[in-house]
Amino acid sequence: MGMNTCADCGCRLAGDQHGKRCSPCARRAQYREAEQPPTPPNDFWEREDVRAAIAEQHFGRIVRLYRFAFVPAINQATMAEWLGIGQSQLSRIERDRPPTDLAKLGRWAHLLRAPASALWFRFGYVSDASPADGPPPTLAPYTHHDRGDDDVDRRDVLKLASAAIMSAAPWQKLADTIEHGRAPDERTIDLVQDRTTEFFHLEETTPSRTILASLAEHGRTLQDLLAVTSNERDRRRLLSAAGESEALAGWLAFDLSKPREALRRYREAMRMAEEAGDGPLTACILNYWSYLLASQDKSYEAVEVLAKAGEHVRGSAPTTQAWVAARQAEEAARIGATSTVERALERAFTAYDYARPHHERSWTSFFGASRLGSLAVSSYGRLGHRETDSLAGSLLKSLSPSETKVRALVVSDLALSAAANADYDRADGLARQALPMAVRYEASLAQDRLWELTETLPQPGGRGIANDLRQRITSGLAGKRQEA
Repeated sequence: MGMNTCADCGCRLAGDQHGKRCSPCARRAQYREAEQPPTPPNDFWEREDVRAAIAEQHFGRIVRLYRFAFVPAINQATMAEWLGIGQSQLSRIERDRPPTDLAKLGRWAHLLRAPASALWFRFGYVSDASPADGPPPTLAPYTHHDRGDDDVDRRDVLKLASAAIMSAAPWQKLADTIEHGRAPDERTIDLVQDRTTEFFHLEETTPSRTILASLAEHGRTLQDLLAVTSNERDRRRLLSAAGESEALAGWLAFDLSKPREALRRYREAMRMAEEAGDGPLTACILNYWSYLLASQDKSYEAVEVLAKAGEHVRGSAPTTQAWVAARQAEEAARIGATSTVERALERAFTAYDYARPHHERSWTSFFGASRLGSLAVSSYGRLGHRETDSLAGSLLKSLSPSETKVRALVVSDLALSAAANADYDRADGLARQALPMAVRYEASLAQDRLWELTETLPQPGGRGIANDLRQRITSGLAGKRQEA
């Protein structure tokens, strides 16, 4: 690998970058010496806040409390690696999307050295002692020791068995179709399309590596069906499903810091989308691609790619339109293209009036109003736009208590905007609000905004609010940067 590329992910290094890794990879590498999570303090599982999280059956909150039980705290990226998922997935799990799958819960509880009696599900071992090193134990059926709900357990098992019987027929039909080389009928194509959508939903809570393995098998199934399908309409439907699968595989590869694999999969997905004549899918792929470009400090190219993406959903697919336009605004703001930001956000909000995120396409369910709002505040805040405060205020009022990272990001964007307008008193007040949230909840985007704020301030030296603000942010974030 050349001297000007990251030794881990292969991205081009900035001209002033020291060392062999880019900044994101260097942050992830800090904790990699440990192959598994450390044993928590002796009283961890008896702490009041931990017991409360257990009572609510919120394993994501348990993971967050576990990370902050150590000094220094375990950063989110490292914890995600230990759990076998992406950092964004862990963020969602800790915030408001706790997993319910017993196999996953068992594996993670084993990693955290959780005693069986402390949890609401049971491992294959029954001792209260922490599990010994080695492979995770096999999970026993759900039987909490103090609930006496065996009848409920039996009903759950019967429900699962019934569901398996009911679903066996269509999947058997799919297997027979492939085995005998028959062209799929409409019901079979519906089945594989539904399965493709399920993978996008799984991405919210399931380890990326696990999804990639299953997604590869699903992709092979789609290729087998394409090989025996000559009907043009059926081929287009299968090509769209295959392209969606490749696009998601590319996003998962990007999440796992594999940019070359991501790029390869995006190109293959583009080929399928073009053959299918699927404009919204092409736009989705290009939007994913823009994140890869942005990670390599190529915001100009990202804006161009997003403009092309917008052309493929002009007059259709409103949720995807809104996502593409909002992303274009965010990247345009990075390069100071004010008019592009304003036009893109206007398109985004107009399109979102007609959006149906949960019903449009496989990839659109994540794009809610708060996601659109945070992209708008990010864009306006970078430009010091006059509507930043109004938009941020509306968004902050709409956020749920669990959306702490979004809140930290919005307040940080407001502080950045105030500093850009030389309103250092206001920037100082906002930064005082944002800094503890950004540090406490490891809100990496908010921390990046605060670092950017320090670069916006006048040159160091002398006294004054601006200099005090820089020192406060630097001292508050320096330790976190070294840790990461």
